[in-house]
Amino acid sequence: MKNQNTIRFGSAKIEVGETESTLIDLGIAEGISFTEEFEPIEVKPDNGPKLTLGTKNHIATVAFSMMELNLENLYLIRGGIDTKTNVAGSATPVTDEEHILSGVEFARLDHKNGDGSIVTSVTVVDASDNACVQDTDYILALDPEGYTCIARVAGSTVLTDGDTAKVDYTYTPNASIELSSGGLNTINPRVARLTNTNAAGKKFEVTVYKASNKNGIKLEFPADDAADVMKPEITLEGVVDTTRTAGDQLFKIVDEQGVLA
Repeated sequence: MKNQNTIRFGSAKIEVGETESTLIDLGIAEGISFTEEFEPIEVKPDNGPKLTLGTKNHIATVAFSMMELNLENLYLIRGGIDTKTNVAGSATPVTDEEHILSGVEFARLDHKNGDGSIVTSVTVVDASDNACVQDTDYILALDPEGYTCIARVAGSTVLTDGDTAKVDYTYTPNASIELSSGGLNTINPRVARLTNTNAAGKKFEVTVYKASNKNGIKLEFPADDAADVMKPEITLEGVVDTTRTAGDQLFKIVDEQGVLA
């Protein structure tokens, strides 16, 4: 055997986003696959063998069956042909939620607003109940999943490195999410990424740069006593992105696993 590290095991994490920097993990799935296809451009001269001059219709497909039917993620995958509505629930107060603030690293609050905005009515005290001032002692920001995060300001004289912040705030979860469709006809492409991680933490990663949803929604409701779940099938078909450098317009494979030490 030349290199046992090139023998691959395991499935992959699936991420989709509008850009590579905003990828969202879609959770558990079945039947995860990546497929490249193209047609050779061939010419048959009268006086010689058939010649292959290049390729056309070069595409790359990511396919899987979703097992976590999250309407937020489905809306993202479908590329803008739907309308998504977050129906707000009741505002819910939180008192003395504790977070250890190390350095200037962000800590995620436990609850989030259903519309992805920063939580409201925020007050912060340190472990000794000294009041903290926003933008002087701490800052707030949103992470890619819509959670409010808190971090200490480096120059704070109240919140010291490693201090415990006690946070009061109010969040408004969704009562429901509504997805409606019909009349919007432009499917916006997404970035799709499959990542296999081995026992050593090394990645085998496939990124398709410009992939568009090719499937309508099919929801099959399993029997109440069936050992199965609803699994809508997703197909994302990638085409060349001519805004990128030639030779790097369709997909990229990054292999940390097969590198010999």
